Amino acid sequence: MAICSITIRRSVLLLFLLINSLCFAQDLYVRDSVKSTNLIDSLLIDHDLRNWSVRLFGNIRAQGFKLSNDEATLTYIPNNLFGVGVGIATSKLILDITFTIRDKSTENTDRFDFRGGFVFNQNIIDFYFQIYDGFNVKNSINSTTVFREDIKSIAGGIDYLYLFNAGEYSQRVLRSGLKNQKRNIFSFGLGGFVLYNQISGDSSIIPIEFDPYFNEQARIQNITNYGIGVLGGLVGLFKLPSNFYIGISAKAGIGLTVKNAETETLSYNPGNPMLYKLKGSILFGYKWSRFYTNISLRASTNMSNIDFGNNGSFTQISGKLALGYRIKGNKKSL
Repeated sequence: MAICSITIRRSVLLLFLLINSLCFAQDLYVRDSVKSTNLIDSLLIDHDLRNWSVRLFGNIRAQGFKLSNDEATLTYIPNNLFGVGVGIATSKLILDITFTIRDKSTENTDRFDFRGGFVFNQNIIDFYFQIYDGFNVKNSINSTTVFREDIKSIAGGIDYLYLFNAGEYSQRVLRSGLKNQKRNIFSFGLGGFVLYNQISGDSSIIPIEFDPYFNEQARIQNITNYGIGVLGGLVGLFKLPSNFYIGISAKAGIGLTVKNAETETLSYNPGNPMLYKLKGSILFGYKWSRFYTNISLRASTNMSNIDFGNNGSFTQISGKLALGYRIKGNKKSL
């Protein structure tokens, strides 16, 4: 109960910090309700129904953790990765509601998974907040899998990238099916990131049968990771023949992290402060008349050393196949 209470307090604090950081990054100082309404209206609401579409989709979404040393690797993967949903998309916002497909014959992961992003001129902001309860633990020793319902993972963060020469860059517009890609766009960007990760269990997150392969410091019951760093990357949107298009991005970051690890017998702060982040995405789509379809895949991982010969990494993966229909006919200019 004590760990749960601490986790809740930390989660609330993290969410407050993330929201505060997002507002700071955009220099938004709103002093009355009228300005707030106008700001929300200008940023998120499109009043032209020709810029609206409805969509059906299937997706895969997960976060995981990997614990490794020179002798063995444990990978923590959630169950029920797949979902279906409906959504709406405009030139300013995509809102999708997902229903997770649960398999009654297996133990399931409970999850809260919130992700979003904005593109303001040449500024790209992505943010996420996730809570997962229950993981499959896979190992590199005998390839067996154990489900641990007591293991809980929390992840949150913000990524910011400023593009130097791509004022028309917006994967969001392509995902919403509003227009064809008229020309190729390629740009380099610089920015930064902040993140928080935690994984915990009622006992050591290492199944007891694998204790001989890990030292005492790796038998973690709770580990938290606060990180901040710089981020750089390349993005591109490319026009293909016959109304096909493709969008790609590749980003890498390096930063500093503060970590705390607790086992059943000791608590320590890993001394190596370095944090490494990799992130990539690809979007492939087709648009015809008032229908469109696209498939996308995103992956992100951050890695750090947790001392005593042990390494840890947190990963997020998501993929989506969408079929959409524009509510009104084509608009000549957007």
